[in-house]
Amino acid sequence: MVHESCSSDQSFQSMMSITEVDDTDQNTEEVGQNENVFENILEESESSAEESEPETTVNYLNEAYGDLMSLVTKHRLSNVTGNAIINFFNKHANLKKSLLPKSIEQGRKYMDSMNLPSLTYNKTCVIKYNNIEYYLYHRSLINCIKNILSISDIPQNFVLNFEKVKVIILYFMQFAQFNGTVTIACYLLTIINLKHNGERVYAEQNTGIWWENAEKSLPPGAKLLSLILYSDSTNVDTLGKSQLHPIYLSIGNIKNWRRNKQDAKQLLGYLPILKSGDNTEKKSETFKNAAREAFHKSLEVLLDPLLKSNNKGIDLTLNHEKIWFYPRISVIIADWPEAATYCLTYKSSMSNYPCHFCLVTRDNLADLDLRIDDVIPRTHINMQQHFNQGSGKSVCIENLDNFFWKLP
Repeated sequence: MVHESCSSDQSFQSMMSITEVDDTDQNTEEVGQNENVFENILEESESSAEESEPETTVNYLNEAYGDLMSLVTKHRLSNVTGNAIINFFNKHANLKKSLLPKSIEQGRKYMDSMNLPSLTYNKTCVIKYNNIEYYLYHRSLINCIKNILSISDIPQNFVLNFEKVKVIILYFMQFAQFNGTVTIACYLLTIINLKHNGERVYAEQNTGIWWENAEKSLPPGAKLLSLILYSDSTNVDTLGKSQLHPIYLSIGNIKNWRRNKQDAKQLLGYLPILKSGDNTEKKSETFKNAAREAFHKSLEVLLDPLLKSNNKGIDLTLNHEKIWFYPRISVIIADWPEAATYCLTYKSSMSNYPCHFCLVTRDNLADLDLRIDDVIPRTHINMQQHFNQGSGKSVCIENLDNFFWKLP
């Protein structure tokens, strides 16, 4: 169980965006940890913020003050550039008293002093390894969802129901010319369900089979809220010696083009990265099991609201209207080692069943003539059966309870 006594609330403004750091393919188990990296980002970062507008204007001394800090954070302006904007405004505004802060540094301190519930984070101890406590720094899942839904143009690009892909077929009929008159054309529009060579075609996420089945499982009147997770270890310094493991949240109901914009994603938290004394320890089964346990305990803390809302759903506001949603995880975006950690499958490509999606043997993965009947998918049902029967090794899964088996 998670150590509840390790939780605390602090300001989250200073680490809301990490778009300027470089990605790395190293996995949670493969990296070291600078214990002060996270705290330094929280307390000293001066160039990271959300792409979206500040949550409220009323917390600023005036509207101009809020607009300036929005401009600085949205475009990640340096203090020098921000101060130049202040000087320009004060020179040409002809006001007896400036509406802006004396400096951007002062403005940032004012932002950090704000008490905004949706921008606070919790610090939760998830594991103790080698007498060191490792913490998950995280935000409320529900608050992250609310932040995305509150973006002004999201309701216009948000779908609530399953739809089959349809296409408009255009028939063109052209009549002959009579006595030099212009050609007369007639267009006939027909809307049909689109198929290609007898196979179903898909577009947005709400046109897929998963959405169709998940929607049917909900109570009458409830709507599906599709959640997308993405995580990967990330360098936070030039030399690559300091790393963090962020996990992000987005919503599959949002149309794909809009969801790909930065403000439609929320930083849900930072997963702990265990530290090993040397390469021998890092390759040991004890260390690897501890890393997997920390990962799945972190997921349990982050996604606990999904378990609590399983039977009754949650009410969320979209475009000033309350909607009864049932949140479900639809997609997890991860590289191969990360996906193996989510699924608790063996990471080695030389294992008998290296794919975390299916139970196709290593020798048959490259077989282009493989029949669809020979591809057995990994599901929470068959994997849980092997785990409970003690036959996990036969399907290359780790001997650790998978948190995702608990989710609806």
